[in-house]
Amino acid sequence: MPSDPDVFWMRRALRLTNREKTHPSPAVGAVIVKDGTLISEGWTYHTEKVHAEAMALARAGERARGATLYTTLEPCSHWQRPDGSPRVPCTHHCIEAGITRVVAATLDPNPQVSGDGFAQLQAAGIELTIGVCEDAAIDAHRAFLKHQRTGLPFVTHKAAMTLDGKLAASHTAPLAITSAPARRVVHKLRAQADAVLVGVGTVLADDPELTVRLVRGTNPTPVIFDSQLRTPKTARLNRPGTLILTCQAQKPGWDAELVTLPADSSGRVAVLPALQFLAERGLLELLLESGGALAAAFWQAQAVDRALFFIAPKLIGGAHAPTPLDGPGLSAPIELQNLRVRRYGPDVALLASPSSHRSLPPPAIARSSLRRGT
Repeated sequence: MPSDPDVFWMRRALRLTNREKTHPSPAVGAVIVKDGTLISEGWTYHTEKVHAEAMALARAGERARGATLYTTLEPCSHWQRPDGSPRVPCTHHCIEAGITRVVAATLDPNPQVSGDGFAQLQAAGIELTIGVCEDAAIDAHRAFLKHQRTGLPFVTHKAAMTLDGKLAASHTAPLAITSAPARRVVHKLRAQADAVLVGVGTVLADDPELTVRLVRGTNPTPVIFDSQLRTPKTARLNRPGTLILTCQAQKPGWDAELVTLPADSSGRVAVLPALQFLAERGLLELLLESGGALAAAFWQAQAVDRALFFIAPKLIGGAHAPTPLDGPGLSAPIELQNLRVRRYGPDVALLASPSSHRSLPPPAIARSSLRRGT
């Protein structure tokens, strides 16, 4: 038996959160345990609109009576889906199944839940423990939580550079900066992302596919920021499923979908309206793989939630070689926090978030009325 059973089982539930892409719904994981033994587990099944708790309870059947449910997010409590169709909430499933204890990692800020799920369980006499592995759960549900708080997607800026900070050489054909282990991590990130964002400069220079090839997983939606519609119709990204965000009027003859959006003061696609549009499409986990100009626009708009920079032990040099943030520079320095460092083969990866980002505020329920875990 693990030294802290709640942590042990919650970690198992957290490992279930990456089974499917479920946005705009959260990808929840749930396990049911009785007398220290795993009874069943479940995860959000998007195509059938099945929640993790409901799946785990259905699999457990009568064995759920008197058991503990571990869930990575507060169970839902509303009887209607976003499209207006009826549904049975997970709180009702828990009560009817005879669950006697619920351990939840974190609160759901969705106004339809926002503590009401916990209140319903507590009113039914179910013991609650809240906050077990909360930091890990907030990270697992980062895109859903960001969208609930701001209406915007969660953006990770990924860049691969040399030790002297160059993305590529200014005078040679495209070259692989990082090693195979680092590239595999990037493909894993693509498999987790709803969309991958690039600028038209990347399309013209590299003609990328932006697919998942080095790991198993589904391809993200490619999104091209192309204010003047310079993407060639022969580009590999001009295919069904690709979104081209432009400031130009609609034109026929494209396989990709053209979306006309407002321009910023420089005549480029404005970042925040673009993010609002992508959120409306249900694309909440975004991987920014662009060149320095578009990346700088995202940072300037305070639209980046975390940076993931891979640094390879190589030197390129060159005054005109591209860097992760090109252009005139940011209006003010951006301080980063929560720095984490990992090695992938010969390369070093740095992960950090802007210090201006804060944790979600608690929902409208008195936390003191609920028992919290440690």
